[in-house]
Amino acid sequence: MITGISAEQIKQLAELFKNKKTQIAAGWALQRADHGEMVHWAIINFAAMAGKIGKPGEGFGFSWHYGNGGMPQSGAALPVTIGQGHNAVSAGCPVVLQAEMLKHPGKAFTYNGQTLTFPDVTMIYNSGNNLFSHQQNLNALLDAMNKKVETYVCQDTWWCASARYADIVLPATTALERVDITSGGTYSNDKVYAMQQVIEPYGESLDDFEIFRRLAKLFGVEQQYTTGKDMMGLIKEAYANSTAGKLKPFDQFWKDGVTHLPVPKSADYWQRHGAFYDDPKKNPLHTPSGKIELYSQAIADMNIWDCPPVPTFMQPFEYLGNADKGQLHILSPHPWMRLHSQMANADTNSYECVDGRQFLLINEEDAKAQGIADGDLVELYNGRGALLCGARLAKDLHRGVACLHEGAWMQLDKLGRCNSGQINVITSDRSCGGLSQGTSANTCLAYYKKCTNPCSPNQAYEPPHIVAESDCQMMMSLATLNIPERINKFMHSSVSNKPQQSIGEKIFYERCTMCHAAPDPASHTKGQWDGITQSMFPRAGLNEQEKKEVLDFLYKHAAKA
Repeated sequence: MITGISAEQIKQLAELFKNKKTQIAAGWALQRADHGEMVHWAIINFAAMAGKIGKPGEGFGFSWHYGNGGMPQSGAALPVTIGQGHNAVSAGCPVVLQAEMLKHPGKAFTYNGQTLTFPDVTMIYNSGNNLFSHQQNLNALLDAMNKKVETYVCQDTWWCASARYADIVLPATTALERVDITSGGTYSNDKVYAMQQVIEPYGESLDDFEIFRRLAKLFGVEQQYTTGKDMMGLIKEAYANSTAGKLKPFDQFWKDGVTHLPVPKSADYWQRHGAFYDDPKKNPLHTPSGKIELYSQAIADMNIWDCPPVPTFMQPFEYLGNADKGQLHILSPHPWMRLHSQMANADTNSYECVDGRQFLLINEEDAKAQGIADGDLVELYNGRGALLCGARLAKDLHRGVACLHEGAWMQLDKLGRCNSGQINVITSDRSCGGLSQGTSANTCLAYYKKCTNPCSPNQAYEPPHIVAESDCQMMMSLATLNIPERINKFMHSSVSNKPQQSIGEKIFYERCTMCHAAPDPASHTKGQWDGITQSMFPRAGLNEQEKKEVLDFLYKHAAKA
């Protein structure tokens, strides 16, 4: 048995789906598991076989839960401040494989039908990203960084685990300590918000813009980065160049705090793949055949050992079907009370925590088997690590399954256990498959027991101990670093000799956004970009000439797989 649901019940569900006006609205957690690509592909195939795709209110959807998914889109041009600029470094690495990359530079890996190699990384600059929260198998990452990374810089607003382990910490301001501009609704894009400063920057923290401006000045590219403007100047320029700037003067916008963008009436009705359903020859899909492909010859040609060309159940590397006695399947859903790890330091006194630690939702019978009562301290452990969390008992949770929200800030006790309940101390950094190389965090087994030997209270949210300059024995003179000489050497290296951006490249990096995907043209094929841009261009508010420029850039650098 794979699902715990009988074959007869599955047949009944299939008939119900086929005979009723039904749609499968799938979340993203399903794919964050071993062979996770197969699940969403199977959903598409099932919807196609049932004849549901292209009909109003039927078929499938994968983003209804996220960022106003499904809401009518304005199609407006949104304000953009600073583009990425041209990146002369083309090498990359799937996030889940970071430890593998550090350990094995030059090793080959597959991604989206391509065979690539890991770069040789000796420095990490981590900005606005709690690396030691979202990365799986954190002990493996720590080990790899200790052995390979010469310098680790963290630019963050909080003393989170990613800052705690850094060689150099650059404190950045929060949204309350700076001015900025943003839009509302990831899909609808029907508002522009003025983000006004509320308090003065705390301590020595600087805006991200100011930190990068100073770095740009050191490298001799300040003018290219700022175009001679301060942050407010860039905000005003961004607003003026957007649709909002044509609707309301900037001063009035800044006073009001918001400008609403009109949504055309035609956007009220939208039918996923409706045009394809009405006329599949005139409106083909962006697949090699132009059709829904239950079997993919393109994937078959990739010859990826763990990705067959048709959706298939493949036994996960660990699950209840091969679990040892006493193991639980640990799921790590997003916390409802915060965004990933952001503001986890504010949750420690809430009912969501047990004695300052992340809570574990566990079946009453599973808890009873180990003598665990509600509110007890629990230790989860496997071959990858161990953590402490607090028990919250539930009647309606499946036996053998427990839930621990992701996002706690890691703090290791003297026994090497995470004292905070950070789930990624015990998750695997094995990717979900050779096609997407995504995370497999929800494929996780662990033993559990009542913890009777905590070393200390959770100290993950304690501030750092600041050493006065007069007491520091390791202070160094900036002159000894030879910064001007080293920067001059870099500026004359081949890496810094960057070509000028094309118009399409500039527009792409300034205005086109990709949800949960790297904005790298080489990450996708020409055909995939044809499909992606169908939703990307309306969100960017591009005109026909701008679309052409972006497509020319994407096609030129697209993957050849």
